[in-house]
Amino acid sequence: MITQKDYPVLIVSLLLMLGTGCTTLPPAPPQTEVNSLPPAESGRIADIAARISAGLDPDDSAYLLLSRNDDALNWRLALIDHATTSIDVQYFIWQNDETGLLLFDRMLKAADRGVRVRMLVDDIWFAADDQAIAAISLHPNFDIRIFNPGFARHAIPGALEFIAKFQELNRRMHNKLFIVDGRAAIVGGRNIGNPYFGLSQKYNFRDLDVLTIGPVVDEIGDAFDAYWNTRLAYPGQLMSDKASLEDLDAIRDGVSEYLEEHQALLSSYPLTVQDWSLDMNRLLDKLKTGEGHFLQDDPVQVDGTELKLIDMLDILAAPSHKELIAVSPYFIPVGGMLDNMSELNAEGVKVKLLTASLGSNNHTSAHAHYKKYRRSILATGAELYEFRHDPAEDIRQQANVPPVSAGFVSLHVKAMVGDRQRCFIGSLNLDPRALEINTENGLYIESPELANELATKFERLMQPENAWRVQLDEEQYLNWTSSKGTVHSQPARHFFQRIADFFYRLLPIESQL
Repeated sequence: MITQKDYPVLIVSLLLMLGTGCTTLPPAPPQTEVNSLPPAESGRIADIAARISAGLDPDDSAYLLLSRNDDALNWRLALIDHATTSIDVQYFIWQNDETGLLLFDRMLKAADRGVRVRMLVDDIWFAADDQAIAAISLHPNFDIRIFNPGFARHAIPGALEFIAKFQELNRRMHNKLFIVDGRAAIVGGRNIGNPYFGLSQKYNFRDLDVLTIGPVVDEIGDAFDAYWNTRLAYPGQLMSDKASLEDLDAIRDGVSEYLEEHQALLSSYPLTVQDWSLDMNRLLDKLKTGEGHFLQDDPVQVDGTELKLIDMLDILAAPSHKELIAVSPYFIPVGGMLDNMSELNAEGVKVKLLTASLGSNNHTSAHAHYKKYRRSILATGAELYEFRHDPAEDIRQQANVPPVSAGFVSLHVKAMVGDRQRCFIGSLNLDPRALEINTENGLYIESPELANELATKFERLMQPENAWRVQLDEEQYLNWTSSKGTVHSQPARHFFQRIADFFYRLLPIESQL
């Protein structure tokens, strides 16, 4: 029986049937479950992993913070170049730019030499077109799946479908994972594209990932498999019925030509497969150790309910007795978050929050709805800092990669540190979309060494040359203080950003940010 709630879907279906030249995806048949390969037994990565694991306690893993954008890309390239069995990647955004194509080119070369590559990307911001996705999936060792795609593949029908199926299609996969040979993984806040690896002319991110080796990589592999095998992961080979192996050859040649044409911009990164043995050997002296666990949201709801990642993060905040540091580029309190911060303050826990200023925020709409909570945040007793778009030179060097010096630096770190004993690093922003709509993931790590290193880095970001301290003056007016002095209106890059901030504040979109 057709009910009233079915009407929007029926209307969209009718419009799609009446439309001419509109492409729709066919329903995906049941897929055979495919899981991670066993950890590689040979090769450079397996050798380094064995040497590192030999010095670990049975439950411990090893970690390297990746704060610099060049380190973040180079370590991904190093792992790809030495891969022998498998590469599994999961991302919200994969841009069709220099760094996105550089990583794709290296993964394709790995697939050509026999490495199994699985690539899971959210549909909404994936730069590749459907025919290219299908063509790449024809490679015997390279498989792409698209998370939660809309079935209407053109603008107007796609918009209508999004409206009709809003609750389903609004849920996006914000997860970020990079696993090689079942031995090493990179987890954190970075997507794939120039701003995350220092080569955007407009702005580059101050971001954070963590490279890990040890038993926690098995947990990360299981987490990837859960998403790879969900019904929402649509097979890439079904994205187009027009793709051919000739298209794959054309893609391979086109990417190579593009990278050659843009080698000046990519001059800080190797364009060909390298031997990274020396870098891997140096890992032994850089790693911090501790017990880690991988947390993520379930990819699909079960009986209308699910455990959200934020619920699991209580294990980080609850034991804190002295200090809790939270860093999130977008901060819009959800549920009892402010009450929890007040309770921590009452218990003597110093809470420090670092978020993006209007000037350093790449999403003005998110900032426009954060700003109304400043007084409420300060009322909890927390210290509030807003990252500057023009930080000190050492922070700029972490964000920009030669030959680029971007117009400004934007904060993109998502992390928490409790009592300098434990930390969380992942994809989770502290806003409604991350906490209530999207899927997220990250690493919870109990390691005093790593947590102290992370807290020290965050303290540097909160220094007056890098951030504005937000406070109330004697007359209860907000003011912002940094090495530039004290101002009484929120810092911005230019007047038009203030105008955009004003109008975004009028839109009823907070629940979607």
